[in-house]
Amino acid sequence: MAPMVLAALTPPEHSFTYLDEDIDEIRFDRIDADLIAITAMTVQADRAYFLADKFRLMGYPVVIGGIHASSCPEEASMHADAVCMGEADNYWASLLEDFASGQLKKRYNAKEYPPVINLISPKIDVVRHSSYSVLPLQATKGCPYQCDFCCIKFSSGNKYRMKPVEQVVEEIKAYERFNKGILKKRYHFNDDNLYVNREYTIKLFKALRDLNIQWMGMGSFSTALDREVVKLMAESGCRNYGMGLESVSAESLHEVNKVGNKIDDYKKATQMLISHGIIPTAYFIVGFDSDDESTFGRTVDFLIENHIINPLLQIMTPFPGTKVYERLKDRIFDKKWSHYGSQKCVFAPKKLTALQLESGFYWAAHQLAELSILKEHLKYFWSHGPWEKNPRLTLSERLLLMYLAMGLKGNKEYRKFLFWAARQRDAVDAYQIVSIVAFNHMAKKFETSRKKLSAD
Repeated sequence: MAPMVLAALTPPEHSFTYLDEDIDEIRFDRIDADLIAITAMTVQADRAYFLADKFRLMGYPVVIGGIHASSCPEEASMHADAVCMGEADNYWASLLEDFASGQLKKRYNAKEYPPVINLISPKIDVVRHSSYSVLPLQATKGCPYQCDFCCIKFSSGNKYRMKPVEQVVEEIKAYERFNKGILKKRYHFNDDNLYVNREYTIKLFKALRDLNIQWMGMGSFSTALDREVVKLMAESGCRNYGMGLESVSAESLHEVNKVGNKIDDYKKATQMLISHGIIPTAYFIVGFDSDDESTFGRTVDFLIENHIINPLLQIMTPFPGTKVYERLKDRIFDKKWSHYGSQKCVFAPKKLTALQLESGFYWAAHQLAELSILKEHLKYFWSHGPWEKNPRLTLSERLLLMYLAMGLKGNKEYRKFLFWAARQRDAVDAYQIVSIVAFNHMAKKFETSRKKLSAD
């Protein structure tokens, strides 16, 4: 979203070009710019600094923003002519004005998040949407909750702000010209929490009902306990909804100020989503001070027993500026930012060694992504449908799965899985079926990492 918002905020006398290293190689000899702007999360910071240093050596002025620069401005300032903290909505136009007049400031600070009167619509044509599997949206900004491990306060703050529902609808209509083909792309709400203002949430979902889209997003755990809202979610085209369950231990939840989560209601919440044709995504963290070697097995058992097809497991990571960072800073032994992707232990756990935590994480991730387990999850999910907004696969979708299977000549396991799914009478959601192959492929890399750790 960030580049499209920046492009929309850029006055017409300036041109704006976006490069994403995930899909484009940076050709330094072809760069033609007056100003380079870089945004990065913590795990990307080392690469961002490398690029910034290289561009500055080439004579280009550089500004750096994003979550990491907002939390570590002094560090970022060593690699940039200007450091931007907080939301660019509050200063991007004035930054460009300063630059044009030769008066670029060292800092642009919106960390206190003064109200953005109008949440601007993104300029969607600056991104090559054919290279991405989803279309990004943002209806709200901020989250009022303050979980100790969370970085939201550095990206969008704790003040909740809502874009007019009518504006969101118009953005979707503008996106639709990029949404062609047999398997239409899903919209991904990048909102930190879609369920803070219930009245707004209901109005938004009602407005989405007539657009005939598919979408996914995330919000509070309590969303899935609200039957009226879940029904509207399903009717509006929601196919996948993410919740931060974090742990199956009440002690761990208390440790990081995860208020509102009641473990006894986890099963009810996931079943509520499934019964309405919505696939539950559950975010879990391992590495709390109360976690021990039994944590991995208990977490895996819970996720399998509750048929959570999309379990996203992460290692506790003390991101700079968070309360977890302050609490663990004397136990942090690794400050290489590229290791802060929540798949590596960078601190000394209390009841585990770093090796035990990483090995347990890789083991659990591999268990949860076994194709045999995922097939059972799919069969369980399909047995509860079809639903009006999540019908059985069309003939075109089944043929597409078979076509994809035939293209996987080097992997009999994935070919067999896709052919199996395409032939199932009750199968729904081709997008999810294809995603499972990618999920399993990633988990196999985790298993390779686990074996390497064991060997070392």
